[in-house]
Amino acid sequence: MLASPVWRGVPALAFRAGLLVGGALSAVVLLVVGSLLRAPVPQPVRWVLIGVALLAVVLRDVRVLRFTLPENRRLVPESVFRLGRLLGPLQFGIEMGTGARTYLPSGLPYVAGLAVLLTAPLSGALWVGVGFGLGRALMTTANLNYPGDWDEQWTRYANRLAALLGTGFVVALLGAAWVTAPS
Repeated sequence: MLASPVWRGVPALAFRAGLLVGGALSAVVLLVVGSLLRAPVPQPVRWVLIGVALLAVVLRDVRVLRFTLPENRRLVPESVFRLGRLLGPLQFGIEMGTGARTYLPSGLPYVAGLAVLLTAPLSGALWVGVGFGLGRALMTTANLNYPGDWDEQWTRYANRLAALLGTGFVVALLGAAWVTAPS
């Protein structure tokens, strides 16, 4: 995890800002690529693809299905801190915020990425990216208030948490589909 000086003052803010920037950056990249993929696929088909992916990921997260998702199984190296107390945590946050260089404990970000890829306008993509960054920031900050058993507690309730998060995700996607449905 991060060295303790990162959790105080300006380095902590730089890290959290990096998480937001990284999430937004990933969303914009998905939006640009998605702009090319959307044209030939009708909107209802895109939502069906997202729904199927969501169902598969939720079943995976509650351990009914077993399959791996593409993931760069490396942590962001501590060498990023060579850039100093401000730029080091900022770079670390950007790399962690993209989700491309770190572990993802759930498959739901993949579904969010697919939704951005296939359906989101620029504003929606940015909100999804910033939301991913905020989620990472909240998780890492909340982890500080617990002793070393935080991961053990998460594991103990993993199925319930996955079902709860998956349900929330379904509600959010249904809302997004309803808002973007043609009149």
